[in-house]
Amino acid sequence: MIPPNQKKSDDLIQLDLGYVPDVDVEDYRLTIKGLVDNPAVLTYEDIVKIGNDKVIGDFHCVTGWTKESVEWEGVLSKKLAAIVKPYKNAKYVLISSYDGYTTNIDIDFLLKDNSILAIKYGGKVLTPEHGFPARLIIPDKYAYKSAKWVKTITFLDKEELGYWEQRGYSNSADPFKEERYA
Repeated sequence: MIPPNQKKSDDLIQLDLGYVPDVDVEDYRLTIKGLVDNPAVLTYEDIVKIGNDKVIGDFHCVTGWTKESVEWEGVLSKKLAAIVKPYKNAKYVLISSYDGYTTNIDIDFLLKDNSILAIKYGGKVLTPEHGFPARLIIPDKYAYKSAKWVKTITFLDKEELGYWEQRGYSNSADPFKEERYA
């Protein structure tokens, strides 16, 4: 079902902060840190070995379009959390990207069955424009919560606003409630 005031799109429309970082897969590192028992630094190959998960869901952009039934493959984000074992007081997550972008989510959304660190879109390896080598997908939120080129996942006990949230976008970002702006 498409949220209110969204239009169907046949494609994912490329949006970014103005440039696409060139991340060499051999140099790629995903750091997971903060309020966790086992901080981790994962290579792309580590993610490929862990991941064999698939999520299919609608993808909603705050600019007013929705692509239905998007297929993502990678590692369910709850599996990544299970590796690092967040402390009980970790209630928020800050995601940082190779282009300097940040976004934040409540830990509950990271732990959902449909949240995934994607390395494939539509059965093919992500393109740089769509977040290669890894993109966090949070289907229950507007797409600005689905950070591309993920570099760091930090578990926190206090909320830290991300790039768009600091600029007046809704922190909760629920497309069905049209929570576009704070």
